[in-house]
Amino acid sequence: MTVALLVYSSVFMRFAWKVQPRNLLLFACHFTNVNAQSGQLVRYLNHHYLKIFEDPYYTDKSKNVELHTS
Repeated sequence: MTVALLVYSSVFMRFAWKVQPRNLLLFACHFTNVNAQSGQLVRYLNHHYLKIFEDPYYTDKSKNVELHTS
């Protein structure tokens, strides 16, 4: 779904720029969506394939490691 929304927003961002007069509100909305979907795609690829960035909120439930010891 992320890839589909990324392509969709890219196409309509180009359309908003090429149409006369330029529709800058439509362009801004799709530009924002392209950025958001790109971030989601990077997070997905990192989580499932790359493991470059550490997720600070991810906890491995199978290890039962206590993080805070008193």
